[in-house]
Amino acid sequence: MKRRNTIIAVLAIALIITGVWGYWQYRDKDRYYTFLDNQFQRMFYDLIGNVETISTDISKLLVSSQEKENIVLYSNILMNAYNAQDNLAQLPIRHSEVNKIEKFLNQVGDYTFALSRKSLNGDQLNKKDIANLEKLQGYAVELGKDLHNLHDKALKGHIWKGELRRKGTKKLNKEAKKESEIQVKLVKFQERMIEYPELIYDGPFSEHAIQGMKPRLEGKKINEEEAKKRAIEFVGKATVEKTAKSEENDSRISTYSFTLKPENKEGDKQNPIYIDISKTGGYPVLLLNNRKIDKANISGPQAVKIASKFLEEKGFKNMKPTFSLRADNVLLINYVYVQDNVIMYPDLIKIKVALDNGTIVGFDSTKYLTANYKRNIPKPKLTPEKAREKVSLRVETVEKPRLCYIPTPYLKEIFCYEFEVKYKGDTFFVYINAETGEEEKILKLIKRENGILMI
Repeated sequence: MKRRNTIIAVLAIALIITGVWGYWQYRDKDRYYTFLDNQFQRMFYDLIGNVETISTDISKLLVSSQEKENIVLYSNILMNAYNAQDNLAQLPIRHSEVNKIEKFLNQVGDYTFALSRKSLNGDQLNKKDIANLEKLQGYAVELGKDLHNLHDKALKGHIWKGELRRKGTKKLNKEAKKESEIQVKLVKFQERMIEYPELIYDGPFSEHAIQGMKPRLEGKKINEEEAKKRAIEFVGKATVEKTAKSEENDSRISTYSFTLKPENKEGDKQNPIYIDISKTGGYPVLLLNNRKIDKANISGPQAVKIASKFLEEKGFKNMKPTFSLRADNVLLINYVYVQDNVIMYPDLIKIKVALDNGTIVGFDSTKYLTANYKRNIPKPKLTPEKAREKVSLRVETVEKPRLCYIPTPYLKEIFCYEFEVKYKGDTFFVYINAETGEEEKILKLIKRENGILMI
């Protein structure tokens, strides 16, 4: 009897301890959900403010006649459009279904930036510009109203907190696949954007520029099995755990997406690798491996050698490393394409090397695939000596200039001489137009412990 009472007492104590532990776990999780809920509420509120300010500033543009005032308004619209994109990107919604809203915010910012450049050149807004601005302002007004209505419900019903609980409960996996009320509202707004203006202007989200800037993404399309094979070849020995597809929309590349599990790699064994393969041409577009990297065993120069060899082996020839940045025991390196000793800065590949064992944990060839082609490189109209005369006399030239193509904000390219110069101990790169002698751009080289930056 005594032993029985002891067992009952122990079980009771264990039950109480379990209950207290469960209660505190619940409290901790609830506090976490509350914290995230408050964060999402703030982002959503900021998103509303961004959109309403865009609408107000566009309406001011339509009645303004002062160029100085217009420049301020263009700047404000651009800033709010980018901030709105940032806030939207951080909300817990499926962004594949709200791409028109993302595109709208992109184009608002870039269209007004193009108009600001036009204004600086002394050109006035024409009838088409006014019509486009009126249409964009109308969409901004409607989007602001929808977001306001949704925000009122979010505040009253704790939508974000409910979404987090719903998606975090394994028993409700089927329910989690359903669209949230927020998702439904945003998708319904998209459906009303049927007359979205196709803006023809010199901007990075210009419809005609997007259509004409994918020379490597034209031609034969591959099927899913072929894409799977190429994904495994690019990563090495691995098994495919999950497959998905993404359709091409605007500036994005149409891809097959795979989740891979590496084989026979001690450090990567339990960590999935995500990779996108383009449907046209079968090129690797993106690769991401978020495994933990505790310490660095290899140096930056060694990592650059590993990355250069990797690109060469994977068929990306004539790539030159430019700047690098080290963070969390990973080295990010930017590579650009070189044709006939001319540097093609628009043709960019980003690659990340883990500094513990030299594996490739990140890869992005988006800009390379959308810009790379064989150029007909002209003979420069200016000699290197004449181009040097266009550079400030206050600086000291480090070495002979190099010919290059640099990108513009409008998806165009400029043929330039690149001068590396020094001024009071600082290093700069000055870009002189090889045709006209105009100074097109100046970049400052920043050397830090974690890498080299160009700003």
